[in-house]
Amino acid sequence: MHAILLIPHNCSQFHLGETGLADCSDLLHSDTLFSALANVYEFALSGAKTFIDLFLNDKLTFSPGLFTMLKKGSQEPPLLFFPKPAVTYSNVTDRKHHKSIKFLSQGVMDEFRKSFDAQKCVSNLDLTSWPLIGNEFLCLADELGRNPEAFRNRSFLGFITTPKIKVHTTIQDNDRLYHETTLKFNSFSVNGEKYEGAYCVLLKADLTVGERQEFFAALRIMADEGIGGQRSSGKGQFREIREVDIDIPCSEQAATYLGLSIVSPANGDEFDALERYELFVRGGGSLGWRGEAEKHRKQARFVKEGSVMRRNIAGTILNVSPDIGDGLILRNGKNFAIPI
Repeated sequence: MHAILLIPHNCSQFHLGETGLADCSDLLHSDTLFSALANVYEFALSGAKTFIDLFLNDKLTFSPGLFTMLKKGSQEPPLLFFPKPAVTYSNVTDRKHHKSIKFLSQGVMDEFRKSFDAQKCVSNLDLTSWPLIGNEFLCLADELGRNPEAFRNRSFLGFITTPKIKVHTTIQDNDRLYHETTLKFNSFSVNGEKYEGAYCVLLKADLTVGERQEFFAALRIMADEGIGGQRSSGKGQFREIREVDIDIPCSEQAATYLGLSIVSPANGDEFDALERYELFVRGGGSLGWRGEAEKHRKQARFVKEGSVMRRNIAGTILNVSPDIGDGLILRNGKNFAIPI
C-alpha cells in the first residue's frame, strides 16, 4: 500500500485540538489532515472544491497520521503502529499494563490476526508478553533488534503542558490564566542507533498525473505552513515528506475490518455494520475572536480509531457549518479500514 511519511523536525511540537486547549490528540486525525489540505487547495492551488470532489468521487481517501518509528541513516522500512483494536481480550494477565497499551506494531497485528475469533470478536492474545516503546507502543522483540527491553524507558514522543496568559481579551482578570498541551516528537539512541518518530498516512488514490502533482504540492506546502494550532509560533511543521510502500493486507473479502480513521456512518445500515467501537465528539470551536455562540462550528459524534466492523463501510463527509454565515465547513468522516 502506498503511504506518505510526514517527518517532523527533532523536538517539533504539535497542538492537535481534542476537547480544549488543555487537551491534545496524539494521532493526527484524518479530519484534521483533510481540513488542512483543503485550506491549502483553497488559498494556494486550484480551490478547496477540487480537493473535496476527489473524496466525494472516491478518487482519494487516506488514513490518519499513524505513528511510525524510523532509524536515522538507515534504509530499513519504518516500524508502523496501528490503533489497538477495540475487541475483547480474553487472556489478560496484567490489566494495568494492558490498559496502557494504545498502539500495536505490524508484527503484533499479524499475531493478533492469528488469534482473533471473528465470530465472537474475541482475541486470546496476551499483549503484555512483548516489549514496549515507552508505555504505549507494543512491538515484537524481533522488530527492535538486540536488547529490546532498552526501548521501555525511551519514546519518540511525549506531551508538554505549559501555563499561558490571555492578554487581548475582555474577560475577568482571574480567567486570564490557562494551560495548553502540545505533542512533542523526540529522537533517542539505543544500542548506538538513533531513532525518531513520524506520522505515516496510508493512501488509496486513483488520480490523474495532474491531480497527483497538485496533491503532493499541497502536502509540501502544508509541511511548511504547519498543521494544527499555534502555527504562528512554529508548531506543526514537518522537515520532510517521503513516499514509501508498506506491505499491508488490503483484501475486500475479509470477515472483519479494523477502522484506522475516525468514521461518520452514512446511514443506519453502515452503523449496524460496526461491531465494536467507541464514540467521541468532534467540532465546536468559535469562528470569531468574540466567541459568539451562533458562530461556532457544529458538533458531531464520530467513531474513534480502532473500531471493528463486519464490512468495509464508506462513511461520509459532514457539514458542520454554523447556521449563521456564508462559509461552508466540512468535516471528514470517510472510512479508511484494513482487513483483520
